[in-house]
Amino acid sequence: MSVKPSKNTADKAENKTAEKIDSGATQEAGAEEIVGQPAAVSGSPKPRSAAGVASRLHVIFDAGADRGRRAVERVVESRLGSWWTSTERPSFVDWALLGVILLGAYAFFLYGDVRATFEHSFNFLDSVFQGRVGDFYQIAIEHTTTGHPAVYDVSLYLLFGLWNLPTYIIYRITGFDYFLSTPAQLWLKTMMVVAALAAAKMLVDIARDLGVGRQRSKWVAFFFLSSMTLFVPVFVIVQYDIIMILFILLGLRAYMRGQLGRFLLWFAIANTLKLFAIFIFVPLLLLREKRLRVVALQLVVGLIGLVGCRALYHGNVAYEASTGGFMSSMLQRLTAVGIPWLGSMIPIFVVFMVGIVIFTYLRRPQGPKALAADAVYICMAVYLVFTTVVPLNPYWAVMVSPFAVLIIFLNPRHMLLNTLLETGVGTSVFLMYTFSGYSMYDRNIFAQLLLPHLIAPTAQPRYETPAQFLEAMGVARQGSFIVGFMIACALAILIINFPRNEMVENLGKGERVPRSVAWMRLLMPAGFSALVMIPYFVPAVPVAYSASTDAPEAGSVNILEDRASVAETIILPSTVEVSSINIAFLADEVPWIDSSVVNIAVTDASGNQVFRTEAPANSLHTGLHTFPAEGLVLRGGEKYTVTITSEMTEGGKARVMMNPSVDQFPTTENGNTVGGDLLMSISGRTK
Repeated sequence: MSVKPSKNTADKAENKTAEKIDSGATQEAGAEEIVGQPAAVSGSPKPRSAAGVASRLHVIFDAGADRGRRAVERVVESRLGSWWTSTERPSFVDWALLGVILLGAYAFFLYGDVRATFEHSFNFLDSVFQGRVGDFYQIAIEHTTTGHPAVYDVSLYLLFGLWNLPTYIIYRITGFDYFLSTPAQLWLKTMMVVAALAAAKMLVDIARDLGVGRQRSKWVAFFFLSSMTLFVPVFVIVQYDIIMILFILLGLRAYMRGQLGRFLLWFAIANTLKLFAIFIFVPLLLLREKRLRVVALQLVVGLIGLVGCRALYHGNVAYEASTGGFMSSMLQRLTAVGIPWLGSMIPIFVVFMVGIVIFTYLRRPQGPKALAADAVYICMAVYLVFTTVVPLNPYWAVMVSPFAVLIIFLNPRHMLLNTLLETGVGTSVFLMYTFSGYSMYDRNIFAQLLLPHLIAPTAQPRYETPAQFLEAMGVARQGSFIVGFMIACALAILIINFPRNEMVENLGKGERVPRSVAWMRLLMPAGFSALVMIPYFVPAVPVAYSASTDAPEAGSVNILEDRASVAETIILPSTVEVSSINIAFLADEVPWIDSSVVNIAVTDASGNQVFRTEAPANSLHTGLHTFPAEGLVLRGGEKYTVTITSEMTEGGKARVMMNPSVDQFPTTENGNTVGGDLLMSISGRTK
């Protein structure tokens, strides 16, 4: 593009602007002369009228806006601007950024569950080569180093056995310890990564079948692989629900193409891997077929693989012992959340599933496009409600990812909003389960792959899990808000993506994908990876003194009463450059509207105050509260008194926690000596 014409155009515009300014000024001066007042008198300038000033400012503003608009147009028309706005498909840079995030996660993260299945795949191969397939579950019980029995049906271990057959052969020849081998476990993880890539390819094919353009359909794979509900289960936790998802997508494509036999075959396989596939299998049958006898026959065909797996081990005590408790636990989760009614609970998910079955039976999609739109929406709705309502293992959220992404590109409207909502649901799920329940993200998640071979972990981590970091940041206390936000996002997705006639008619003809939105999606998996790495890299602040205990007791004094005080005189053996003073409180009863302030003062042996800080009482809660104390130096062998008081009290209740098992230093409450020491630690560098 030639620059010269643009410059000439700009010059002409500027000349016109100058003429407009001069013209405005001339007209203004003329107006003043008409009423008998000269425009200017030498030596005594006359202020302009308000209307004249406003007119001149308006012209100047228009000129500035024109220059700004031309600057933006030049940027947009530049090579960089053209690349940024040209988003018919993901660029090399987009794929490169995503690839770095995925490759890092692939090389570093491995949660322990998949290692148990790894071991049982070897047990399965042993049973095959020994001619004892019927004894597989007994062999798995007898030969496990993790303590986990083989809890799934045999089809899953068959797939893992086929994938790990090369490793098994090498193991039988050399006897190497495959359980501690980084290459062997990378090969194991590759199985899930390959399944995810194959699912992405299948999702692209489905999108193209439904009207998404060839170039645009590549964004479907990009959004899928950058989705939090795919990234964390596959690349961080390394769970195998993605294998079931691959077979579901194969079946769904056959379903949309009218290939009933292939549809039943793929779902017959998916149903043997995990029973979650049946949640959508029955609604899909009813959506297409209204003759209940035919539906029942198709259901039998779709479940024949599962029936065969269980018939193989019918009456096998080891099989029942291994899988019975696990299946019972899974079923209990489906009924865990509900509405109280007459002393019992009405399970929300069960009610929803009954409603979906009725809806699909009554629904009459007109034509293949309407059938496809309904099928995608139903799959998304079932797994979205499952993810947001049922207390789950967080990696089960992978089931919603392909359908939530696909609906973004099928809906001709709301590209930006749908993307933000899908990202909001995925991020909320994994943020919530990071600090709720058992943590999967301690330093052991790095132990088996490449990171320890490259960089050693910090000797003393500041946080044992990301949950502790989130607790320190105050995020964990917002759990209810996060759940509410997640459910609101899920409801919005269900409402705006319901397949109405307008959507069906324009299926796949969506809005342009803003590159800024695509890059925003990348921040979520990148940020989550960084969060999981905190226990590995962030060192603990050195603790110079600690009176911590697992069995604290609350003091007798309400520190938020007028003139209340708690004090302790300490002597440290060495000089400490203090970074923080950490004191534990019992403060759950302090309301948020309480504006009381808690003061911490440190005085030396002569009574001089060497440090003072404060914190709002409503920020204390229960547990250790950190008071930053940068610049404070406590000299070794000298006495210092730490005093806790309050001011602007409003009748709240908070008590200082004590360690009754340690009585090293004199401690007082309101001037009276008490037993035990403050539950306090002092962090800092010892000199």
